[in-house]
Amino acid sequence: MSLYRHQITYNDDAIVKVMNVMWDISKKQKDLEQVNAKYIPLAVASFNKGIDIMLKTQITVNGKKTVWCAQHDEITLQPALARAYELPSLSGSESVGITRTLMMVENPSAEVKQAIKDAVDWFNSAKLFDISTKQVPDVTGPNGYDVVVYSTPGTTTWARFYDLTTGLPFFCGRDGIKKATLAEIEIERRAGYAWYGNWPAGLITTEYSAWKTKNGL
Repeated sequence: MSLYRHQITYNDDAIVKVMNVMWDISKKQKDLEQVNAKYIPLAVASFNKGIDIMLKTQITVNGKKTVWCAQHDEITLQPALARAYELPSLSGSESVGITRTLMMVENPSAEVKQAIKDAVDWFNSAKLFDISTKQVPDVTGPNGYDVVVYSTPGTTTWARFYDLTTGLPFFCGRDGIKKATLAEIEIERRAGYAWYGNWPAGLITTEYSAWKTKNGL
């Protein structure tokens, strides 16, 4: 963490969680009703600043807005490196929390609405079909198992990282070198990180539909 603590860190929903606290303070909810009232305008200002930086860091690829990296440079706002295996990328995981945070905005501007639409469009375009992962026993793994990708017809999933240029999923071990498949990285990273997941599934269906209805779209 010390290597990138200065960055704009969406990794593991760090900023999203802070934004949720600011929101709850401003709304006097979720056991934050007793927070001194003088902090409410500060929480509102902080939440709005967070929304602004989320809009500014949304990545543009070939002229179209997409999603976000897990971390961005605090000066240039460009996608940035975190740990050796967390390269600049389009994040199929952290981008979900960011999109949900944007959907919290009351009376959203045209810019916020477009950012949400563009993110949902990207999630739909980044779907991976007919594959899943499973743990298999392996005594050489750090926890006694390996993780493998296998065929599961009819399923949909997403990768954790997508290449900024090609848009294809990639995987990376502690050597910091991109690989095209999960099998190519060392077992410690294969079995010790969430490389695939269904993070956007609910967002792009029921949540997005409800958000559009709420906002007359």
